Amino acid sequence: MKVNSDFFPLTTLAKRFVSQLAQCRRLGIEVLEGSEHHVLLQLPYSSALIGYPDTGVIHGGVITTLIDTASGTAVVCAIQEKFSTLEISPTLDLRVDYMRPAEPGKPVYAFAECYRLSNNIAFTRAIAYQDSIDEPIAHAVGSFMRISPEMVGEQFRGALLEDGVVLGPEVTELSHCPDEATRSAPMDVKEIVRRVTELNDFGHLLEQVPYARFIGMAVERFGDELVCRLPARDANIGNPVLPAIHGGVIAGFMEMSAIVQLMVFMQTSRVPKVVDFSIDYLRAGLNKDTFAECIITRQGRRVANVNINCWQTNRKQLIATARAHFLID
Repeated sequence: MKVNSDFFPLTTLAKRFVSQLAQCRRLGIEVLEGSEHHVLLQLPYSSALIGYPDTGVIHGGVITTLIDTASGTAVVCAIQEKFSTLEISPTLDLRVDYMRPAEPGKPVYAFAECYRLSNNIAFTRAIAYQDSIDEPIAHAVGSFMRISPEMVGEQFRGALLEDGVVLGPEVTELSHCPDEATRSAPMDVKEIVRRVTELNDFGHLLEQVPYARFIGMAVERFGDELVCRLPARDANIGNPVLPAIHGGVIAGFMEMSAIVQLMVFMQTSRVPKVVDFSIDYLRAGLNKDTFAECIITRQGRRVANVNINCWQTNRKQLIATARAHFLID
């Protein structure tokens, strides 16, 4: 894809901002354009991000991470242009509608704009696509809390103003696979679910999904309840100042938790496909073990609705809550 980054004056700022996010460095997300009106990001394909092993399609959580990053970067650029100041704006909520699966072997692009800035809130919209923006993979809207410039911190401010300064942990970028040879044989979902149910061993299920391994997810069962765990990992960090887990990783973890819940308790014959995902961020997700539990609130013949709650040290102090629809047949 040909771009002219020199034409967009805030491309450098956008690149410096995204480079501070450990999760984005690991994913290899690249800023192509940045202006007061928009940003354009590129995510290369990697077999480590697959969510549907029999097709090679990447996990919806990866798309959410790309969109969340693009939207947050658009807010940074808009504030810089309008107020000549640097702010960090955490995500308040994000809704993503998935319209088609991303074709394996191809990069995914995210175009995002901050279309309104109020005194306290920034509002964004974004589109993820591959060959043409007129054929979107996903569409999203979000809102971000504006934080006082004084809370950015001199170290982070310096990193955004100078090339080559990267805060936070070192991470190894993924090896990217441009072809479709990474597809696996069709999963025998029923056999996997049977084994999980009989042996209470979720490791075998999670091993089949590269994205679950990528973020380090684990699952434990207590009677009729499943509790999913996302262990603390430097590579999952988004905000290097706190440090805090990238909001897209939290969303991907919650989405995967819902998929496991549906597979186990609804005995699905296929991996459920996400239709839409709406998340509210209630507290910062610090770099510590994070947990999620799901409730299937509605089960139809083809579509299921799931509520997901996410917490860290206290089950009553949620860091995020989400609602999602899945195709189950």
